[in-house]
Amino acid sequence: MTRTTRPSSTLPGATRPARRRVRSLAAGTLAVGLAATLAACSTGTDPGAGADDDAQPAASADGWSWTSSGYGTTYELDAAPDSVVVDGYSAAALWDYGVRPAGVFGYGFSDAGALSIGNAQVDEMKVVGADAELSLEKLLALEPDLVIGFGNEDGTAWTWWDDKVTEEATAVAPFVGMKFAGRPVVEVIEDYASLAEALGGDVDSREVTEARAAFDERLDTLRGIAAEKPLTILPLNGAEELWVGQKTLGQLALLDELGFTIGGPQDQEAWAELSWERVPDYPADVVLSYTGSDEAMAANPVYAGLPAVQAGQVVGWDDKRPFTYASYVEWFDELIAVLDGAEVVSGTPAS
Repeated sequence: MTRTTRPSSTLPGATRPARRRVRSLAAGTLAVGLAATLAACSTGTDPGAGADDDAQPAASADGWSWTSSGYGTTYELDAAPDSVVVDGYSAAALWDYGVRPAGVFGYGFSDAGALSIGNAQVDEMKVVGADAELSLEKLLALEPDLVIGFGNEDGTAWTWWDDKVTEEATAVAPFVGMKFAGRPVVEVIEDYASLAEALGGDVDSREVTEARAAFDERLDTLRGIAAEKPLTILPLNGAEELWVGQKTLGQLALLDELGFTIGGPQDQEAWAELSWERVPDYPADVVLSYTGSDEAMAANPVYAGLPAVQAGQVVGWDDKRPFTYASYVEWFDELIAVLDGAEVVSGTPAS
């Protein structure tokens, strides 16, 4: 469900000398003086992950820039970034390209082996905040050139920061927002790949190339299944309190774009609350059962009585799984295994 907690932080008394300048261009050019001194331990790329030994962040005589297709914003630095701090979702998305952030914050990495952190090694990054917490002292100590994460509505700050934390954090380094909401996951994956390349990552390694080809192949397979069968998919999350995923969520936006019908109430921004008693009012052929709540959900007699569940047409899902081609190939395979043999069972609501 949508998180509403607000991060807290402490503001150190010392300020940093200005070094780099960032310009964020959307409907014009906005020049912002930024604080930064070159970090002693620079971030960069890991050749072992597929990047060339000499790979460096993309830059030219005119400096460094990257454009977000999600927000339509171009971020420019006078020089290529040496050190970046990212949220957990971005760490997972960038790691497979060889990008090694100096620090990490936010959600998705506190639990060992969590799906959302993917292949990223948390012990190789400095944790500057977990969940809704952010330490300005730790962030300052890393002297980042960029902070990257799940963007708010206009991409100017992390979506869970309040105004005070936004002001403090963006005084340390410019924030690069990654747009998740209302976009099929393929667009988010492509944005992260583009950013990884700009940061010096290798987007053409054998592993990435093979994963991208497999991703496209699975999309074609799913599109074909959707064309053959009028399947309705009901995305559920929760136990005592039940939530229905909305088509604004990336995975569901993709399934909708492929031709599947997303069931349940679809009139909210991200999640719609639904009582268990009303679930049978929304017949479905396939149920998506959210990771972490699937066991508790399975114990509910209403859930167990749904025709899709009785037919074994259930697939796990997590809207924060890593935004990489390889990660989504894994989920697509799980979907295909169920959807390819699924039957339309939504004609008779559960009793």
